[in-house]
Amino acid sequence: MNELNLPPLKEFDARIIQRPLQGIFRNMEFELLRRVQTANASSDVEGERRSTLFVMMLQFTKNSYGAANFLCSTEDDASNRKENFALVLPPINRQLLDLLFTLVYILDDFPTRSMDYERSGYRQAREEYDKYRKKFGSDPAWQSRFKVQEDWFPGVERYLSITKEQKANPKLIRRWLGPAKLKEKQTRSQPFMQFLDEWIYKEVSAQAHLNAAGLLSVGLFLLTDLAPEGQRVPVHRALQAYTFWHYARTLTVVLGIASEIDTFAKVGNREALVRLWVMLGDHALEAKEVYEQRYQAMLTPDHAD
Repeated sequence: MNELNLPPLKEFDARIIQRPLQGIFRNMEFELLRRVQTANASSDVEGERRSTLFVMMLQFTKNSYGAANFLCSTEDDASNRKENFALVLPPINRQLLDLLFTLVYILDDFPTRSMDYERSGYRQAREEYDKYRKKFGSDPAWQSRFKVQEDWFPGVERYLSITKEQKANPKLIRRWLGPAKLKEKQTRSQPFMQFLDEWIYKEVSAQAHLNAAGLLSVGLFLLTDLAPEGQRVPVHRALQAYTFWHYARTLTVVLGIASEIDTFAKVGNREALVRLWVMLGDHALEAKEVYEQRYQAMLTPDHAD
């Protein structure tokens, strides 16, 4: 077949997922913020911490999802975008996958692991503060930044029950592990994390880090203008397929994060999430496989939380 007479790619109207997903986000955000306020009013520190953590994770997910939508949109301001902007989807997806791995691992033992996760964040913030304080402590230009951090630390230390020893030496707090090490941990969800790593994360990570394999995988798109005229249409077609593949991954991971939070926190969007998983799975085999590996069972009404 002449390469210029290739059949058209199957179109995917992302709005069939985007619109109901925005509704799920609104429902989850409203309910979780309500719980934060209720816990705060009743001095329920643990309830406030739990719901606040989920709100932050959900907000980050929404922000990354919104950025992916904007970059890949063919409407509105599309004339100001380039097709090659889709090449930044793997780094976005890697961040989202990092969050999904963390959620999956944490939710197997939420009270202990969520606290370990947040304390590791305190350690990182303290180490950064100590490093810059040591180098720029006498510089007037840095004093306002140091003051903000110094005012913030005591509240966080109370909130996370940081001990005197940990305040004096933050290295006593364990660092949080990335997906490559989390998947090796003995936990109920280890098989799913190993599946994600093998079939999605490794490839996404290679492109996000832009190692040799990652660069070579997108090199064709970066050299389109140098290609002979007769090869530009097939390259354009390949870029469209690339964009769908990675945008579908964005949707897959976003749905995973939403499903984890909604199910564990019992927010009440299971039926809507199932509909979106099935719709996306009809267009993207990878989404169907992820759904069948974990979320099909998780989102059934008789799932044991």
